[in-house]
Amino acid sequence: MKHIIKFRWPIAILWVAVAVSLFIFAPNLQELVQEKGQITVPEGYTSQEAQALIEDMSADEDNSSASSVLVFHDNDGLDKAKKEEIAQAIDELKKNQDNLQISDILDFREDPAIADQTVAEDGKTIMVPFQVSLKDQEVNKARDNIYDTVDDINVEHYLTGEQMIQQDILDNSEEGLKKTEFITVGLILIILFVVFKSFVAPFIPLLTVGISYLAAQGIVSILADTAGFPLSTFTQIFMVAVMFGIGTDYCILLISRFKEEIAQHDSIKDAVATTYKSGGKTIFFAGLAVLIGFSTIGLSTFSLYQSAVAVAVGVAVVLIALATLVPFFLVVLGKKLFWPFDKNVAHKESRIWGTAGKFAWGRPVVALVIVAVITLPFLLTFDGDKSYNSLEEIGDDYGSVKGFNWIADSFGPGQTMPTSVVFKTDKPVDSVEDYQAIEDMSQELAQMDGVEQVRSATRPAGDVIEDFKANKQTGMLADGVDQSTEGITKIQEGLQEAASELKKSGPQLKDAQNGVDQLMQGTQEANNGVGDMNTNSARD
Repeated sequence: MKHIIKFRWPIAILWVAVAVSLFIFAPNLQELVQEKGQITVPEGYTSQEAQALIEDMSADEDNSSASSVLVFHDNDGLDKAKKEEIAQAIDELKKNQDNLQISDILDFREDPAIADQTVAEDGKTIMVPFQVSLKDQEVNKARDNIYDTVDDINVEHYLTGEQMIQQDILDNSEEGLKKTEFITVGLILIILFVVFKSFVAPFIPLLTVGISYLAAQGIVSILADTAGFPLSTFTQIFMVAVMFGIGTDYCILLISRFKEEIAQHDSIKDAVATTYKSGGKTIFFAGLAVLIGFSTIGLSTFSLYQSAVAVAVGVAVVLIALATLVPFFLVVLGKKLFWPFDKNVAHKESRIWGTAGKFAWGRPVVALVIVAVITLPFLLTFDGDKSYNSLEEIGDDYGSVKGFNWIADSFGPGQTMPTSVVFKTDKPVDSVEDYQAIEDMSQELAQMDGVEQVRSATRPAGDVIEDFKANKQTGMLADGVDQSTEGITKIQEGLQEAASELKKSGPQLKDAQNGVDQLMQGTQEANNGVGDMNTNSARD
């Protein structure tokens, strides 16, 4: 500690230089979060295997294309005039689709089958699905261009889709980060003013943790960019909450301890050295426990939990700053740290905490009852319900969420982001039996609770193709059997006529006549077999 105090100015300058350099030259962490921060399921789970199969199927396709839906809605219903406005919007999209980089626009006017899928039965919502290329443009830019194109349309409308929703979740996390930073700093300042009753001391923890956060953020961004360090939309929020939390807590401990030592030492440097000799070990081991805890989270397989390992980097930087940067402030400011009450700096026992401690020590049962009275109501009323719906977290302030909710209310949520069931075969699917197996699976899925509609090769629009229904298959088989029976009967009649003519021709054609008799016998057997098939089909 003596060396740190001696070289306090070079150390402080180095801290500032490193933090500023990392802030300026390190990759932008928010951009990396948008690029690599999607929360994914670990490998080996069925959803990941299905996604891998889907990617293999579309390996030769342009993966930069995103499915999007422009949703038009009116709670009072879409009348003829409003539908004409929507048609005008579709025409504008088609006219500008090259500039907008969109394709495959589904127009409800073009085909009744399209209208069945895009016009809601309640008459309140119409969808206009299309593909948006994100190869040369960002999601927000593409969305703004589309909105500008249909800006004159008075029917309320929003653009939604998986990419649009994902982008809004990222935007929401950035806004949440800003709110977290302001709220955290504000609350910490209020608490520190109350604790220290000073206008100087509260800023020391904030400066220390703020510089540490800038440095840690730069380190994490470099690791994420070069070494595949795990990230998520919650990484920065985790870092802010934990770093400012423990950093402020440990700074309060050091400053409070320093206030005690000032009264017992003539030299500020000696007071600082004694402060770290007694309180430094406590802070080191407490911080080490937090560091180990967040480091072990990195061993998890879920990407959201893995991203919390960035907090371990932040905790390590904070601990270094507490040991090297805080001494600078303590030595330089000394008693001025506690201005305006720096004239008579002395540590006084807290009457409130002293009374509370004596009461808890003397009457432990009563103290436990008081704690139970305060905490039990919250424990008993907590229902423990969990939600995995990201849209509920970001709320209805985003257009993609509003559009999605309109679709969910009028069509069902699966219309925008359906669940895909993928299967793989060792041979091409090209026989009637293969497609009948697909229809059997589709039928089983359609009967599951919560499944509103199934689309597959046998029901591309959601409704099963008539030829794949069981009764239709039976009818087709019966028709084929009837046609076969009729044809065999005609053959028999022709053979009988031939046999009669051969008998009239004399003995020289006896061999031919025998051959015809055998053919007649064979056709009769075939006719009997077809009759049996017809009977079995009727029974089925």
